[in-house]
Amino acid sequence: MIFGEKFYSYLNELSPWQCSLYGLCLAIRMSPNFYLYAEVSNLPEAKKAFSNCIDGLVRFHTDKHNDVSLEPLLLELEKFIPNLDVDSSFGAFAALDACIAVSSSINAIIDRVGEESVEACNASICTVAKYLELSLDRELDNDELREMDLIVEEMEYQVSLHKFITQKKSPDDVSAYLSQLLRSNCSNIGISV
Repeated sequence: MIFGEKFYSYLNELSPWQCSLYGLCLAIRMSPNFYLYAEVSNLPEAKKAFSNCIDGLVRFHTDKHNDVSLEPLLLELEKFIPNLDVDSSFGAFAALDACIAVSSSINAIIDRVGEESVEACNASICTVAKYLELSLDRELDNDELREMDLIVEEMEYQVSLHKFITQKKSPDDVSAYLSQLLRSNCSNIGISV
């Protein structure tokens, strides 16, 4: 585990709405990874399904009068979740992690188990760790990973995201935060699409 038990316990204390927002922010940050995979795999329907999930979740979190039905969006995305038994490329792995974050965000609302934010957290950090191992062509232990700039950036981002979510925020604050995240268009491993 890259994060200590203390941080995971903080994540498990998030309300369903906070947990969903946490997963959404990580999913947005990982979305260029998914979009690149969909582009390379010539799956425009996959890109649309993922984008529809993100758009629906953003509306859910920023419009208190929304009529977003999240379950059909997730069911549509599930058709395009990469199967690592069929495609074991890094692109498929990173796209799968992005799907885990989206699924966690939706499930925190429709089928709350309580660990959705931890699942999204781990998915995002695993993408970064796998990317670093691929780049260096070797496995890295947790101590080595904690020394890597990309892991440090990821951990710092997630800690700041948790802080943002747990402070009382207005819908305008959340909307501004999500808009800024959507505009950044750079993933947790530096991919822009």
